[in-house]
Amino acid sequence: MPSINVPTVQSIQIYPIKSCHYIQIEECEVDNLGIKNDRRFMIVYEDTNRFVTQRKFASLSLLRTILNEKENKLTLLADGQEPFILPLKQDLELLTKRTVTLWKDTLTVYDLGDEVGEWITQFLINHRQHDRENNHSVDDPIHENDPVSKVRLVTLDDPAKGVYDRPAHPYLKGVHTAFSDWSPISFGFVSSLEEVNKGLLETGISKGNQIPMNRFRNNITIAGTIPWEEDQWLVAKVGEVTAYIVQPIARCTVPSINQDTGIKDAWDGKGPTDYLKIRRQFADEPNMGQFCCDVIPLTAGKIRVGDKIEILEHIPEKYKQSPLPFKAAA
Repeated sequence: MPSINVPTVQSIQIYPIKSCHYIQIEECEVDNLGIKNDRRFMIVYEDTNRFVTQRKFASLSLLRTILNEKENKLTLLADGQEPFILPLKQDLELLTKRTVTLWKDTLTVYDLGDEVGEWITQFLINHRQHDRENNHSVDDPIHENDPVSKVRLVTLDDPAKGVYDRPAHPYLKGVHTAFSDWSPISFGFVSSLEEVNKGLLETGISKGNQIPMNRFRNNITIAGTIPWEEDQWLVAKVGEVTAYIVQPIARCTVPSINQDTGIKDAWDGKGPTDYLKIRRQFADEPNMGQFCCDVIPLTAGKIRVGDKIEILEHIPEKYKQSPLPFKAAA
């Protein structure tokens, strides 16, 4: 079923450092790594080189950044600490390469040095109590006597130069993903969020609370569709960019964290994920609740708030999926 209105870009968000606070912008430039300045930096453990996220440290939502492209500055901000400024674009020849792990991917990246690593480690020390009180990971809890692990901040190079390699899709050559979990870009849909909030209230899961779109840490928020219309989109033109809509995104427990306060919802269970597992499970990822869409850009260009969206292709009928019927426990 087509949209009642013309789908439109309502807002654009980027996350310069993976798992940290968002920046809202009016326009963005899309390149072979997705949205420029989105998730081009990542925190990793110094000892294991594995990535660090809000799945363990809810306080990372309080680590804010300011971008100044004209002055080539990335400023890190946190309460109780002096701002830390580093170059937005690095002279990578001056940096040490580091091999890190992001999910199943082993990546060659560049370490930004001791000082910024110590600054972020101090941030985690300062927010230790906050992270214990707002822990939402059953598999990776924070115990009172656990030492704070030292961390590093890393960045990446243009994949065309042959160092960083993380293909976004095996059949779409030349398009890579920066430090996001899977796809270079993610879309969120206003009408579908309204349905989620309605369901949260009707089921009582949220204890009367509703959630904003930023809980899902998407890049592009789209208004003017009917609920769940995105399930049928395959290719769309958004501003100057033609995009391939890959799949709904399986959600973890991070949407249970308020992205402006770093505080976990005072709900039972896992917050929004519990509702999505009831109404938004798909056969290809059973037992997962899905919301927003993974997206791969097929062309470069700019996307601006207010841009109209043209649906170029829908999923062929034989490949369409619908959420699985919910089966209540016996």
